[in-house]
Amino acid sequence: MKRTTLSTIFEFSRLVALSLALAVNTSAFAQKQAAKAAGPQQARLVLGVNEGGSGSASATDIVFRYEEFRQIVEKALGTLVILAPVRELKALRNSLETGAYSLVLLRPADIAAEAVRDYGYQAIVVSKEPAYTLFIVNKDSPLKTIADVKGKSIVTPERYGYQWRVASAMMRDSNISIVKEQVRIMLDQAAIGWSMESGFYDVGVVSTFSAVGRTWEKNGGRVIARTPELPNTPLIASPKISAAQIRKLRAALVPIESTESGVAILKKMGVAGGFKEASSQTFIDLIKWLGDMETPKN
Repeated sequence: MKRTTLSTIFEFSRLVALSLALAVNTSAFAQKQAAKAAGPQQARLVLGVNEGGSGSASATDIVFRYEEFRQIVEKALGTLVILAPVRELKALRNSLETGAYSLVLLRPADIAAEAVRDYGYQAIVVSKEPAYTLFIVNKDSPLKTIADVKGKSIVTPERYGYQWRVASAMMRDSNISIVKEQVRIMLDQAAIGWSMESGFYDVGVVSTFSAVGRTWEKNGGRVIARTPELPNTPLIASPKISAAQIRKLRAALVPIESTESGVAILKKMGVAGGFKEASSQTFIDLIKWLGDMETPKN
């Protein structure tokens, strides 16, 4: 009986794996055929998607996660849209510089801000749920404000990544240089929370879109500093996208949460609360505040 059960589970798992592989291959084939059929006369837009430097989703995961979103964009513009997952931040920056993507949905707002400032990209929408960067301490910590972190052990996400840059700017505003402090790096914000709970560090830096950031105070921890409201999950457009096309995208995306199917799409993408219209000036102000990345002087 046990062998029969195991055999059934194995067979089911094998069928699921085959179905997923077939779905991926079929989707890729369909996109290639559509692009071929479209011919050189029909415009094709590339939608790049990046979930941040510490995002763990594979390219296949991203394709499945954002496929319905891609379809909404395609329908709004009446143009073939190809989804392009991009995981590495260096590749993302290079693609923005060269204009490889017509549209980009991304998590690191500093990279979006650089694209707006340096390459003429325009902000279309952002998540209605703003992001914040938090400096967290344990309940019994003697630290009260960000000024107290000087000389303390600090753990942050990826070095020179978005959260690190935000933390650097916040410390700079309190006359503290991040590169002169005892800073350790953990890519996984869940690991930052665990290490803080275990007493390995005095201060942790996390974002509110992480599970740790959302629950730290609820679980008894304290927040000694937080940023003002920061843009979250922006969709930006390259200069090749017209003002009329931007208006069409906003008209399609801002009310997306008004339907059950739209709510399901947002949940699948991890965008809480839907989208709202974004201003490019917000990103100009953000990158101005962040300033140049502070790096160790040799």
